[in-house]
Amino acid sequence: MASDLLNVGAQSVLTAQRQLNTTGHNISNANTEGYSRQSVIQGVNDPRQYGGQSYGMGVHVENVRRSWDQFAVKELNLSTTNAANKGDTEANLDMLSNMLSSVASKKIPENLNEWFDSVKTLADTPNDVGARKVVLEKAGLLTKTLNEFHETVRQQSDSTNKKLDMGIERVNQLAIEIRDVQRLMMRTPGPHNDLRDQHEKLINELSGYTKVTVTPRSNAEGFNVHIGNGHTLVSGSEASQLKMVDGLPDAHQRRLAIVEGKSLKPITSSDIDGKIGAMLDMRDEHIPAIMDELGRLATAFSYKVNSLQEQGLDLNGNVGQDIFTDVNSELVAKSRVTASGQSKADVAVFIDDTSALKGGEYGLKYDGSDYVVTKPNGETVKMVTDSSGNAFYLDGMRVEVRNPPELGEKLLLRPTRNFAAQIQMETKDPKDIAAQSYEASTTFAKGTAGFKILAAGQLREFEVVVSPKGEQFAVTDPKGNILMQPQPYPPEGPVTINGTTFELTAGAVANDKFTANLVPSEGDNGNLRKLQDLQTGKILNDGESTILDLYHNLNTNTGLKSSTANRLSDIATLEKQSAQERIASISGVNLDEEAANMMKFQQAYMASSRIMQAANDTFNTILALR
Repeated sequence: MASDLLNVGAQSVLTAQRQLNTTGHNISNANTEGYSRQSVIQGVNDPRQYGGQSYGMGVHVENVRRSWDQFAVKELNLSTTNAANKGDTEANLDMLSNMLSSVASKKIPENLNEWFDSVKTLADTPNDVGARKVVLEKAGLLTKTLNEFHETVRQQSDSTNKKLDMGIERVNQLAIEIRDVQRLMMRTPGPHNDLRDQHEKLINELSGYTKVTVTPRSNAEGFNVHIGNGHTLVSGSEASQLKMVDGLPDAHQRRLAIVEGKSLKPITSSDIDGKIGAMLDMRDEHIPAIMDELGRLATAFSYKVNSLQEQGLDLNGNVGQDIFTDVNSELVAKSRVTASGQSKADVAVFIDDTSALKGGEYGLKYDGSDYVVTKPNGETVKMVTDSSGNAFYLDGMRVEVRNPPELGEKLLLRPTRNFAAQIQMETKDPKDIAAQSYEASTTFAKGTAGFKILAAGQLREFEVVVSPKGEQFAVTDPKGNILMQPQPYPPEGPVTINGTTFELTAGAVANDKFTANLVPSEGDNGNLRKLQDLQTGKILNDGESTILDLYHNLNTNTGLKSSTANRLSDIATLEKQSAQERIASISGVNLDEEAANMMKFQQAYMASSRIMQAANDTFNTILALR
């Protein structure tokens, strides 16, 4: 019986000692981030039977339980992902909003208004070379401001790419650290309480970068860690890696991929969430949206000013030439199309109608019979080509397909993305400003043909008349004298007579008449008045917005997005805090409670020692009897 009593006392002492050790472990790690409180679970030993009676045999430690709730942990990881995404999105949009409110950005509307003011001043004295120089000087300031602000915005894309690289590097490090912890768990059996704390801490940090799902593997072989919508980052004792690879078709717009064996699996921003998702949204959506709108402003302004230049006469009596970069030059038109480096496609995008022109990115594919376009809003449409079969019209654009993309190949059409960087001055000669209006009238035409003067020569007044059958045209002077004998209609290209060149397109009907008056008139400011009208003319957004409206709308919309992101970030932060509080209530260490436990287990230890002492005294008494 003494030996039984000794065993009971010894086991009781060991149990109390482990309780004390665990309590001390809890107290020591009360301020350790990610630590979960541990508790020793005691169990009653199996009793022994003596003389038909059952006698207790003391206590033993069943296990050390970790205070943990998988649903609370999952809630924390999800809220961490959401809070990180919303917080970074708020910071990114706030930064862009501040950029649009900066002095550099405000120069855009200021320079526009200054240019229109200089045009108004010139209209008072159209032949004043000094006033003409001011118009060109203000135009140069505007192009420089647009160029510089576009570059400022573009640099944010470079900065975001660097942040992406750093974020992906950390994710890859976390994948390796998680794999190493899981290998330690797999080496020895047991609950691995402290390793589980370390594992969950790493998972929670990872969830700040991306959405994370953790599932246990069978036979205690660790866990599978999935990111995004099911991409396996860690599987048991193996870890994959994330990598930035060249974009397709835009190699410069690098995309995220996960290395799976010898292959790469692309990951989209909608897959990933978290900080990385916010950075991808910043680079691929928010920054391009600003560049598109700046480019649309520059495109509309350049297109309209240059078009009016062509409708007037300069100080030398010639038809006005471009002041700004031609939005429909071959170089600019082809720069709006992005294809892979191996593509044989030859496509150009020309601007026909600034009122219908939209920003954003269009996808173009050829299915063998039709051209299929994916609009910026995701809508997919099959395009109907014109009579040539090689061009189609969409949102103010004329898309010319000289050589179609291969089946399955995707091209990107970005009609306005880079024009704020491309716009430049095309003349420095103040005499080139076309202040005087000339008449190139279609008043007496009932059809839809276009009539445009390309160059003014010796012939200054004339009429172009379509035959009664609509199959020919002739050129006459105002008195009806024939200057050019009847020619086939429509002409194959520009028509030149006595040094004057005009363009006449298809669409005229029988007996249509077009008139032109290119006689210089000193002091005429008719074309300058048309240029002034651009300041208030609603030439954008289907006739609803002016050029300045476009800038102010961009500023306002970005500010609204920032404000919305701020509210969403606040909500996400509260949700995360709530999840953290729930975790703390379940897994946190209460020092008052642990201090009470310390006293309780200390008393148990002392009492258990007395059991052993009693057993020892009994044993000695028995020995003394012998």
